[in-house]
Amino acid sequence: MKTDMGNHRWVKENLDLGTDPVPLESCYSDAHYQLEREAIFKRCWLIVGRVEEITKPGEFFVKDLPVADTSVLVVRGMDGQVRAFHNMCSHRANKVVWDERGTCKRYFTCPFHNWTYDTTGALRFVTDEVNFFNLKKEELGLTPVACDVWEGFIFVNLDPRPRESLLEYMGGVADQLKGYPFDQMQETYGYSVDERVNWKVLLDAQNEVYHLPYLHKTTFPDFFADNDHRCVRNLAFRRFGRHCVYSTERSDKHKVIRAEEFALKADPMSFVAASTMIGAFDFYTIFPNSVIGFLGGTFLHYRLWPMGPEQTVWEIRLYTRKPKNAGEVLAQEFLKAGLRDTLHEDAGSHERTQSVLKSGAKKHMILQDEEVQIRFFHKMVDDHVRAAAG
Repeated sequence: MKTDMGNHRWVKENLDLGTDPVPLESCYSDAHYQLEREAIFKRCWLIVGRVEEITKPGEFFVKDLPVADTSVLVVRGMDGQVRAFHNMCSHRANKVVWDERGTCKRYFTCPFHNWTYDTTGALRFVTDEVNFFNLKKEELGLTPVACDVWEGFIFVNLDPRPRESLLEYMGGVADQLKGYPFDQMQETYGYSVDERVNWKVLLDAQNEVYHLPYLHKTTFPDFFADNDHRCVRNLAFRRFGRHCVYSTERSDKHKVIRAEEFALKADPMSFVAASTMIGAFDFYTIFPNSVIGFLGGTFLHYRLWPMGPEQTVWEIRLYTRKPKNAGEVLAQEFLKAGLRDTLHEDAGSHERTQSVLKSGAKKHMILQDEEVQIRFFHKMVDDHVRAAAG
């Protein structure tokens, strides 16, 4: 399937998105950030981890979420079920678990006064219980957080009464990715970057391939389809409720360097797209703050955690098949190095953008047709904020 190089394809298929410039104020306004916290991060399903992090009963991890004013404890119970709770003691509101991750034998004990909870969140022991007044332990367990799993991704929803189940929330994404071998993949590397940038600016910078021949001229300059003017075109753009995917195909003009040639010979399958993929690179934005990107036999997972109107922690994880021999290790190392260098180039551009936004010299982003996914994402943010305001 070849990319349609005709102009203005996507606006014709997405008339509701329009063609107007997109305001920049929401990318530095504290007032807008506060609205996003309430309307989006305290109401939407958020990916906080993967099941591989807690495979055995009693294993847990803690995810602090300043954007939602809470800390979440995620644990695999003694019955094997994955649950989540606000990491907050019923006694004096201290954190119950102070470690980032670990294994409990059967109970969590608050270090402050020794109140003890089991892996279902039930309060099991109170120090000097007889000296309290009308204490009802059955009503004083850990406060549960809605939690569910899709394809190994652990989601939480901080709304006490989520309006949709996780499967309803995922919509067509679940259908599109059904059959991808997530359970056969392993985390190859991961790191986090604390950036002075608004979370939307960071996502916008990743959410298009227009920049590839220029910002990535030393890493991925000609990998994806382009014409004589070095203009990358999307093969596809699809919407799934709040979520979307754009896809590109590999360019037949791509010049294979020596290291890539060795990697291709060592493990050709590392470069072969999965059957669920649309093109050579599929980039799914899972609203609000996650990305799952597929490239050949690998996938990337990003989570963008706002820490303020102009600060974001960018979590990056790469997943590959478990290598069976030295050749497959070599091929995967080549992919890891290339992606690492490309993401470093991206990170450098994020803060440069943020550093000049508040000058007011420019008040809008001017988007072209191949940046339709950015336009769609900002519409989803605005729709959620408006809906919450009534």
